[in-house]
Amino acid sequence: MTLPRSLRTVALAAVVLSSTALVACSGSPTDPLGLAGCLEGDTGTIAIGVANTSGEPIVIEGVDLSDASGVEVIDRFIAIDEDARSTAVRFDAGGREAFGGQGLDQTAIDPDAAAFVGVEVARTGSGEGRVGGLVLTVDGAPQTAPVTLDLRDDCG
Repeated sequence: MTLPRSLRTVALAAVVLSSTALVACSGSPTDPLGLAGCLEGDTGTIAIGVANTSGEPIVIEGVDLSDASGVEVIDRFIAIDEDARSTAVRFDAGGREAFGGQGLDQTAIDPDAAAFVGVEVARTGSGEGRVGGLVLTVDGAPQTAPVTLDLRDDCG
């Protein structure tokens, strides 16, 4: 039985996010998949590595926060990059420019290619900002990624 393209793509996105996270890095005992980060300052970026093995181009229609406090989204982007194939999550203070990204509506992930899909957030006050997950929308279907980013004045 062949699944419709939208279901294949959604299944692919879920498998890629899960399997990439398992292979990519070993973190602390409390975060063995390396899905959490802490950045000092008022802004931070989370970029998730996604690889397309579907045989058809994949369009990431959206990336949003699934659980957050003390932050607001200031940018969303995609950056075609083979390093995304082996990196589950990258946390950065440099925003879109740190990844060479462009708007989500400006590119698709071609078959056998990889990309970082990212969101940059800014703290909305003087307290800690926290992102507790991302939701990527592929072919109209949301896929949740359990990543965590804390924005603080000091991560030490």
